[in-house]
Amino acid sequence: MKKTRALTLSLAAIASVVVVEGAAGLLTNSLALISDALHALFDVIATLTLLVATRMSLKPPDETHTYGHGKIESIGGFLGGLLLSALGVDIVWSAFSRLAEGEHNVTPELVGFLAIFYTLAIDGLRISVLHTSLKGEESATVKADLFHALSDLSSTLVALAGYASASLNIFIGDTLAALTLCVLIFYLSLKMVYRTSLDLSDAVPKSIFNRVKASIQTHPNIKHFDNLRMRRVGDKIFVDVDITIPQELSVKEADLIASDLQKKIQDTIGKSEVSVKLKPSPQQPTLIDRIYHVAGKVDGVRGVHKVVLTDVGSAQHLTLHVEVDLNLPTDRAHEIAEEVERRLIEEVSGIGSVTVHIEPAQERIKAYEIDDKDMAESIKEIVKANRFVKKVEDVKMYGDDKRMYVDIRCVLKDNLTVEEAHAVATEIERKIVEKYQRLDVTLHIETESDSK
Repeated sequence: MKKTRALTLSLAAIASVVVVEGAAGLLTNSLALISDALHALFDVIATLTLLVATRMSLKPPDETHTYGHGKIESIGGFLGGLLLSALGVDIVWSAFSRLAEGEHNVTPELVGFLAIFYTLAIDGLRISVLHTSLKGEESATVKADLFHALSDLSSTLVALAGYASASLNIFIGDTLAALTLCVLIFYLSLKMVYRTSLDLSDAVPKSIFNRVKASIQTHPNIKHFDNLRMRRVGDKIFVDVDITIPQELSVKEADLIASDLQKKIQDTIGKSEVSVKLKPSPQQPTLIDRIYHVAGKVDGVRGVHKVVLTDVGSAQHLTLHVEVDLNLPTDRAHEIAEEVERRLIEEVSGIGSVTVHIEPAQERIKAYEIDDKDMAESIKEIVKANRFVKKVEDVKMYGDDKRMYVDIRCVLKDNLTVEEAHAVATEIERKIVEKYQRLDVTLHIETESDSK
């Protein structure tokens, strides 16, 4: 594959840097060159890990590696990070010893500069090869190695500065360059140890867990979920979850929900494998639930509300409001209404007749706020005049080119039934509209106990 060839070439190139720069560092006694060679060694381990991970990822799971072979990458990265940290400690010890003793013993020679310029050329070659391989083929491993190559380029420039200062008899520059590079080595190696230790312990970042959780919770057809389990294997995250769905769904509908959830999670967290276990809700759907479900499945239906069942002799008559796209032609809306009626009679037992009221689905309104204190106070007085209202908490008014809207929050006395509270709200809305004809009223009611 294109990306494995790029990684192999990158590995060979950076390995040659370790040999050339390491040998030059030992010959000239330059800690800057030795540190940069050590940093290159870090990239050898990192690139080798990425290469192994890329090749192993091509192998399918087997009987002994049911989740694939991605953990090999984590093991290699963990051990490599520990090794580099230990080597970094040795370099730091040598650097501080030189600073304390005031003896640097660097013997700048042409071979050192040749090694550095060779390294710069290799860094440039790696960046070019890796960048080219990314064109037309996205690869997280190649992209990671490209970032390593860019960091190598910067570290080599630091080594060049330190070695050049030593050639000008500013020997402390070589030691300071070595310490600077060791800071980078410690950061990268400890970061690798931390990340791979999380992978080996099957830990995933809390942010990723919360994003997956939110994807499940916001799915409209999932009533409940549990047993959410996640683990990272290589560059892939495995997700297992049990979800509870309505009983009335068909097998095909349930499968569509599972597929939709899988795609939603994969879009959220990237490369992943999602396993969804479906469980029917233990609650039996009511007749009204069934009506909403059947009507909502009809193509073109945007919403269902105001469902009313009336006993007429031995049969039941059903009326409901169905929302459709407001730009639909009337004949198409009529076809939708007839289809809703037909399906309800066929699929919901006991219904003798159905009347569907078609209305346009409400679109998002672009409105402006209305700051009319006199009008707001007048509306408050209308609401407070009702004997069941304890207090008015808020009145918000806004409008567009066609209508004005008012949202009212008020507190009613306790011990009212839903039917009684609805009657109160309807009466208040009627009186407000009588006074302000072009007003669309929404009344939110609470009881005294709710508002405490």
